[in-house]
Amino acid sequence: MITPIDFQDDTIVGFRMSGTITKDDIKPWADKLDRKSDTVRKLRVYVEADDMDAVTVKAALADLQFDATHLGDFDKAAFVSDDTWIKISTFMGDLVPGIHAKQFSLDEKEEAQQWIKS
Repeated sequence: MITPIDFQDDTIVGFRMSGTITKDDIKPWADKLDRKSDTVRKLRVYVEADDMDAVTVKAALADLQFDATHLGDFDKAAFVSDDTWIKISTFMGDLVPGIHAKQFSLDEKEEAQQWIKS
C-alpha cells in the first residue's frame, strides 16, 4: 500500500509504503508524478518505507520504466527506512546524474523531512 504524505509544497511528493507494493499501487503515483513533472521544473521525492513485505516484479518494472523516462525531472530524493534494499536503492539513485539521493533511518524522519525541504 502507498499512502500520501503532504508537505504543503508543490515541488515535493511524499509517500509512505507498507505491506506488499503492486503495480496497481505504483500506477497512481507514477501518474501523479507525470502530471507534476509537466508543471514543476524539478521535483523532490520523499519516501518512507516501513513494515514492507515485498515489491512485486510488475511493480518493480513499472517503477523502472517510470524512472527511465523521468531521469532529469528530479533533483532530490529522501528515502527513510531501516531496510537494506532501500539503502541499495538510495545508492543507485545517487548514481543518476542530476539527483541527490540520501538515506535516513526511521528514527531520522524529521531530519529527512527538513533535508528534502531545504
